[in-house]
Amino acid sequence: MMGHSLNKPMSAEEAEAETRHQFAVRANSILAFIECDEEQRPKLRQAIIEAMLWAQTQPKLTK
Repeated sequence: MMGHSLNKPMSAEEAEAETRHQFAVRANSILAFIECDEEQRPKLRQAIIEAMLWAQTQPKLTK
């Protein structure tokens, strides 16, 4: 986490920033397995983060 106190609730902005940070960490892990030019990595990282954020907004599939 980004050093947030567990005793104080996060604001919506802090929660979004924390989510984006966690997704960026995941995106970096994904990019570690993808061979691409260094110039392309920032664009791919952003696309991965946006895809993860979008996926959060989708209804959950149930069996």
